[in-house]
Amino acid sequence: MKYLISFIIVLYSFPCMAQEILKDSTDLMGISVLDSIQQLEEIVVKGYRPISKVTREGVSYSVKDTPLAQSGAVMEVLELIPMIKKTTAGFEVVGKGTAVFYVNDRRIYDLSDLDDIAAKEIKNVEVITSPGAQYDSSISSIIKITTASNALEGLTFNARSMWYQNRHGNWSEQLNFRYNTKRLTIYDNIKYQADNDLTWKDINQTAYADTLWRLSGAEQEYRKKRTLSNIFGVDYKISEDNYIGGRYSLTYSLRNAMNLDASSEMTANAEHYDFLKTKGDERAYKCPQNLFNVYYSGLIGGYKMNADVDYITSTTKTENNYYENSDSKENRNINALSDIKNRLFSLRTSIGHKLYGGNITVGMEFRHTNRKDNYINSGEYIPMSISLLKETQYAPFVDYSLLTKVGLFGFGVRMENTRFKYYSDGKYIPEQSQSTNKFFPKFSWGIRLGALQAQLGYSTGINRPTYRQLSNNTLYASRYTWQTGNPLLRPEYIHELSLQGLWRFIQFQASYSDVRNAIVNWGHQLTSQQAVSIMSYKNLASVKQMRLAVVFQRTLDFWSPQLTLAMNKQFLHLDTRMQTFNLNAPIGIVKLSNSFKISPTFTVFLTANYQSPGDYRNVHLSRHVWSVNFNATKSFFHERFSLQLKVNDLFHTNKDGNEVYSDCMTMNILNTYDSRAVSLTLRYQFNPKAYKRHSHSSVDRELNRLN
Repeated sequence: MKYLISFIIVLYSFPCMAQEILKDSTDLMGISVLDSIQQLEEIVVKGYRPISKVTREGVSYSVKDTPLAQSGAVMEVLELIPMIKKTTAGFEVVGKGTAVFYVNDRRIYDLSDLDDIAAKEIKNVEVITSPGAQYDSSISSIIKITTASNALEGLTFNARSMWYQNRHGNWSEQLNFRYNTKRLTIYDNIKYQADNDLTWKDINQTAYADTLWRLSGAEQEYRKKRTLSNIFGVDYKISEDNYIGGRYSLTYSLRNAMNLDASSEMTANAEHYDFLKTKGDERAYKCPQNLFNVYYSGLIGGYKMNADVDYITSTTKTENNYYENSDSKENRNINALSDIKNRLFSLRTSIGHKLYGGNITVGMEFRHTNRKDNYINSGEYIPMSISLLKETQYAPFVDYSLLTKVGLFGFGVRMENTRFKYYSDGKYIPEQSQSTNKFFPKFSWGIRLGALQAQLGYSTGINRPTYRQLSNNTLYASRYTWQTGNPLLRPEYIHELSLQGLWRFIQFQASYSDVRNAIVNWGHQLTSQQAVSIMSYKNLASVKQMRLAVVFQRTLDFWSPQLTLAMNKQFLHLDTRMQTFNLNAPIGIVKLSNSFKISPTFTVFLTANYQSPGDYRNVHLSRHVWSVNFNATKSFFHERFSLQLKVNDLFHTNKDGNEVYSDCMTMNILNTYDSRAVSLTLRYQFNPKAYKRHSHSSVDRELNRLN
C-alpha cells in the first residue's frame, strides 16, 4: 500500500509596521503607509506597507498595487500625487516651477507622449525637488515615471478612445502596439487628438506717464488644434545587464488656429480718448516635429555606463491677421508672419563605479541649439525682425554618494560652459551675446531615526531666459499694447537650502531660496508715444522665498484620503517710479484627494484644490482659486476593458487674477477658462497577461485571503 502525505505550511507575520532596509544607498526607507487588512478566521491583523519613500533627490511614490493604479492614465495619477499641480502649461511642483519629465530614465520633451501610459502600467513616480549634478542646472524639478517591466512575449496592443465635452467637443483616439521576444521589443504608438479651448480675459491697464492713461478691455480667444503623432521604438537586450535602443517620434499639427474678439476703451486723464474693436485670427502651419533618440545602458566589469543622443527639429509658421476699428483714429489692418525653425542636438554620457565604499558617477553633457526667429510685417506700425540665436553648452559633472553610520551623504558638482550668440539681420551683435562659465555644487545628508527619515540639502541652479524672452520680435496686441523680448536679459542664479522627510504617514518639506537676477514681466512706455505700453522683461537684483509643506496620507479600509497643505512666501520690496510695493503676502495651497475602492474593479476619486491670493515676483495673485474634480473608473472582463468618467472643475470656479506692477504702470488681468467639462474614456487591452489564473483548491483560496 502506498501513501501520499502532503504538508502545507503557511508562514504568516504580524507586523505593526512593515519596514525594509534598502540596499540601494541612494534611497531612504519610506514610512508613509498603505493599510492592508488580513483576516484569519476570527482574527483580524492590520499591517502597513510603504507607498512613499525619501530618496536622495526627492520623494518616490508607489503606484502599482495602490488605488492610484485604478485612476485611469498617467495624467490622472499625477493629479493625485502630493505637491504636483496641474496648470495650463503642464504640471508644476509646488514652489519649484514647471517640471521636466523622465520616463524610464529617458527625457520626455512632449507631454502628449505621456498619454500612452496607463495608470496600472506605472510602478512608481518620483518627485525630484533637488536634482543632482547629472541634470542640467536649469532644471529645478523633475517628475520621473518608472513603468513596470513587461516580460510577456508576443504581440500585445491596447486601444484608447476619449471624448471630452466643455462648450465644444474634444476627442482623442489612440492605438498602441508592442511585440516582445526574450531580447527584442518593438513598439509603435499612434494618436490623433482634437482640442477646442476658450479663454476670456478682462484687462485693466494704467500708465502714469505724461498723461494718466487707462485702458479697459475684454477679449475672448477660441483656439482649435488637431494633432497626429506617432512614436516608434526598438529596445534590444544585448545581455543580462546591457541594453541598446532607439526611438523616433513624429508630431504633426494638422490644424492650429486662434480666433480673437476684443474691445477696449482708452481714457486720458479720465477723458475718453479712443474705443477699439478688434477681430483677429491666427493660423499656424507647423511642419512635423521630429525627435530621434538613441541610447545605451549597461554594466561592464562593475562599471555602469549610460549614453543618450537626442536630435530634435521643428518648424512653425504662423500668420497673424488683425483688423482694428477705432472710433477716433484711423482703422488698422495688421498682417504679420512669424517663422521659427528650431534645431537641438544633445549628447550625454556617464560612467559609474564603486569608490571608497560609495558610488561615483562621472559624465559629460553637450548641447547645441540653433533657432531662427523671423517676424515679418509691413513695418508700418511695428518693426520687423530677423534673428538667429545659437547656444552651445559643455557640462562635465561628478556625483558621489556614501552610506555611513551617521547617514547617507551626497556630493556633486557640475560645471557649465555656455556660449550664446545673437544675430540680427545676419549681423553678429556682441553686446547681446553672452558667455558664462559657472560651477554648480550640490550637497545632501539623509538620516533615519526609527520611524523618522529626513534629508537636508543645499543646491545651486540656473534659470536661463527662454528664446522668446530674448527675442527682438515685437508682437502687436493692440495699438496701445505691444509685446517684445529683451536680448540683454541675464540668467537667474538660485541658491536653495531644503529639508524634507517622512514620519509614519506624514510627509514634510521646508526650503529657503535666494533667486538672483530674477526675471520678471516688465512694462514701460514708448518714448515717442506715451499712450503705448510695451510689455517686456527685466532682471531684479534678488528675490528670496520660503516654502513650507506637509502631507497627511492614510488608507482606512476602502477610503484613502490625502491632505496637502503648503505655503510659499517671498520677501520683496519692489521700487518703482510710482511707489515701493511690499510684495510679501504668502500664497496658501490646499489639496484634498480621496479615493474610494468600491470593489476590486471599481474605484472613485474626488479631489478638491484651493489656492489663496498672494505675491509672486512682481505679480499679486488677486483671486481665491478653487476647483473640485470627480473621476470614476470601472474595469470589465478581467481588466481587458475599462470605462472612465471624469468631471473637471465641477462648479466652474477655476478662475484666476493677476495684478502686475511695473515701473510706471499697473496691469490687472482676470482670466476665466472653459474648464468645466465631462469626459468619457474607453480603453481596451489585448494581452494574454490579462487572463487570470483560476484557482480550484481551498489552499489557493486561503493564500489569496492572506495576500
